[in-house]
Amino acid sequence: MAQSGHASGTICVRPVRVGMVLQPDAEALSSAVQACTCVWGGKYFPWLAPDASDLLRAAEALAVDVFYPVAGDSAAREVANQVGYRWKPDHGTPFGSHEPLAAPGVLGVEWLLDDPAPQHTFVLPEWDTADPLGPLFEVWFGHYGDYPAAADLRSRFARVAESRTIGVDAPVPALDSLITPIGLTCLDVEYDSDDSTSVIVLVDAADPADLMLLWTARAAGHHVLPWPVTHADRVRAVAEQWLRAALREDALGRSVRGDGLDLGPTISVITRHRPIPEDLAALLDDLGITALPGSSVKHALPRRGRHPFLTASVKEFSVSLAPQQRTLAVPMPPVGPARWRPDRHYAGIVAAHVTFTDVRDGHPGWTPLVPNLRSLSTLLDTQPANHPEPFHRPARGGRVCGVLADSGTDKVRLCLLDNADILNSLFRGSGWQPRQEVNGRKVTGLIRRLGGISSAAGCEPAVWQVLHTASKSADGLVHDRLVGLANKHREHWPGPVNTPEGRASYATKVVLALQQRGLLEPVAPLHCPECKGFTTVPAPRLEAEMACSHCGRQFPLGYLLGSSPRRFDWHFRLADGITRNLMAETRPVMAAATVLACYHQQLFPAGLLPAAGGTTMTCQLGVSFEFPGGPREVDLVVVLDDGPQPVVVIGEVKGGLSAQPGDLINQDDLDVLTAIQTRLREQGVECYLLAAVLRDHLEPSERDALQRLCAHPPITLNDHQGFVHPVLPIVLTGADLTQPQFSDGHLHWWSRHGLPGLAQESCRRNL
Repeated sequence: MAQSGHASGTICVRPVRVGMVLQPDAEALSSAVQACTCVWGGKYFPWLAPDASDLLRAAEALAVDVFYPVAGDSAAREVANQVGYRWKPDHGTPFGSHEPLAAPGVLGVEWLLDDPAPQHTFVLPEWDTADPLGPLFEVWFGHYGDYPAAADLRSRFARVAESRTIGVDAPVPALDSLITPIGLTCLDVEYDSDDSTSVIVLVDAADPADLMLLWTARAAGHHVLPWPVTHADRVRAVAEQWLRAALREDALGRSVRGDGLDLGPTISVITRHRPIPEDLAALLDDLGITALPGSSVKHALPRRGRHPFLTASVKEFSVSLAPQQRTLAVPMPPVGPARWRPDRHYAGIVAAHVTFTDVRDGHPGWTPLVPNLRSLSTLLDTQPANHPEPFHRPARGGRVCGVLADSGTDKVRLCLLDNADILNSLFRGSGWQPRQEVNGRKVTGLIRRLGGISSAAGCEPAVWQVLHTASKSADGLVHDRLVGLANKHREHWPGPVNTPEGRASYATKVVLALQQRGLLEPVAPLHCPECKGFTTVPAPRLEAEMACSHCGRQFPLGYLLGSSPRRFDWHFRLADGITRNLMAETRPVMAAATVLACYHQQLFPAGLLPAAGGTTMTCQLGVSFEFPGGPREVDLVVVLDDGPQPVVVIGEVKGGLSAQPGDLINQDDLDVLTAIQTRLREQGVECYLLAAVLRDHLEPSERDALQRLCAHPPITLNDHQGFVHPVLPIVLTGADLTQPQFSDGHLHWWSRHGLPGLAQESCRRNL
């Protein structure tokens, strides 16, 4: 039975975050400044050296969308061609071209000058080319190039700005409260980060590496004051004013001694290889500020793990997903405030950042969700849905694609991906040929009918007892009998926080939900008044005239009902296509997937009734892998967010309640899971093993095999909330898989340290 789904979430239009890849060379730096000064968000485009050992880690931490090789350096070009960071070659470059009819680059800043807000005060600093601090001023205030488009932009900016000339050897004026050319690039953009702080960067204006460090510190979201190591007297007044403002606004860090004594405000002084100058040390001492020397810039990570760019162009969406729908159309908010959208339009690429909060797929094999792995960008690039679409990449909880700001459309289109393609991409090159087996598809179909993995139906004993008992009766059971069964086998459900009325009506709601979802179908018990034969007829097959299946006589339906020797009451039996074996396979797998989904989203699903929120977890059930010794099936493969990077959970789940070999997790099962885990971790993808049984406890042989697995566990690939953890298996028993929401034993309360904590606590409890 085809079911419609839906997807909901938010879409934000923001600047494309371009990572400028360049060597510390004066010419390359000047080109980078000129490019960044002309485009929206340019102030926050990080500068990255192509040979830096942590380049990709820094780019991921800063949520860079695409790379751009500055000055055509070969090493920079190689970096810019990285999968997941590539601007499609047939769409030109991120900064466009000056040739007519060329593909557009990222959105410029001209539109921000159409109708400036009254509170905006613009200033155009100017200096002599022979000024020894000239290169510093370029990075500090921005600089337009000499090519025609940049010269035109400079003229437009000059018409609304006050010109401020900085004389050679003259003090630098305080311009923090004014909008400079580089400040224009971040109008309508807020850099949102818990880690943003105030720093001082020591700069030799003649050293490109120092200037690169200065730009990177500011692009990483910090409030930055440059301090030149020569001619420092020219910036002392502006530095003192900047520091006093930071003190007033409590924008500096504070140092606290071990005994709790507050030692006062502190500020990081970033320098590549120099001691803190005496004049700077004296200024900080006069203001009561302690200097903390450092040699590197801390990346200001975005709050909530999404993206540090916030704009006012945000819209919530909730759209349906038809079973055969392959494209999801999301309404696109306008770019910038309405006063910045006059009749004049500027074509340029912006980033449409889509974050899903709830997805219920309309088709069991297609999904809009993509794990946040840059390597999966190739799947998105091959199916562009917008024109133009110069890049498309996964992001935590959603996707980011480049779309035209003035495209003449109010929709952003996202192609749905085949779950099988995602799975194959995770294991590309392994030769294992993962595929979902027919039985896995049947299990998935039944789970969808039960409400999906974001429903808690898999964890509710009453649901399965009702279905199991109904499967034994070909003639069906009356409604009250089903309610009695649900009430008898409810165990701890519906949970401790429900009202007395909710607990009293729980069993009835379970049966009604099963009937509503078509899992229990009504049948009419009919008695023949002639031969006294009894038969049950499904409701869709009832007609005005009914023939007895025993003697063949026909009677009006009303007569059959009225002449029945007992009171007529509808019976309910299991819907066609649902077998006991299918239910036995579905229940434990659904329960395991549900608790992961619940833990993943920190939700508390409300049973078969629609939950308040779904999950964005990607799940494949019944997946077969081609191993050298033959095909092996894994019960579930789950991809979920657990920090900035996605984590894969592969599991073996046993639903049998006996201690027979087929109902036990054995060493061979764990060896298969371990081989898959090793393969994924070699590709830089974190992977956890899950072993679950529906029994209340593990058998000794299962415990021994799992304890051997814990003897020498691998270590997490990425820091998790600043800590390194062992990658232990997630071990669950029936008692863990049947806990209602808000109960003390629910997995949500086990640990606040993500999957590492959940795995550790599960081993402590069950091993």
